[in-house]
Formats: sequence, C-alpha cells, structure tokens
Amino acid sequence: MSERQWEETRPDEEPQMDRPESVALAIKRCLDSLASDARQSHMLDLAHFIGLAALAAEDAARAHAATDPRRDLMDREPVGSC
Repeated sequence: MSERQWEETRPDEEPQMDRPESVALAIKRCLDSLASDARQSHMLDLAHFIGLAALAAEDAARAHAATDPRRDLMDREPVGSC
C-alpha cells in the first residue's frame, strides 16, 4: 500500500506529532522535570507553581484526548524533548 493510499484510508487520523494531547503531554513532562529540579534546589515555591502548570497541561491533554477514546491518555507518546 502506498503512502497516499494509507492516508486516504485514515482521513480522520492526525499524525502523532500533530495531536494537541501529545504536545500537551510533552509540555507536562518538561514541567514535571523542571518542578523536580526546583525541589532539588530547595526552590519550593517555584516547584509548586511549576507543578500547577504541569497539572494544567495534563488537563489540556485529557480534554483533547476525550474526543479520541481509542487509547488511554498516558499510553500516548509525547512529542518533542526537554
């Protein structure tokens, strides 16, 4: 099957890197890492606020994933790197 035929058989499928929930998960994981670094550096207020931002990113990912019940949100691969 050619690439074009494959794309035509799955018109509602977005590439993994274009899915908003994948981007939101990547942001969440980066923020979780930053919060951990802040805690280790004894910047607890900063760690707390970064943690809140990570929760907001997770909420955004869950909101977008609710429209695609095929897989659990946390099983999805994030895009990008931190």
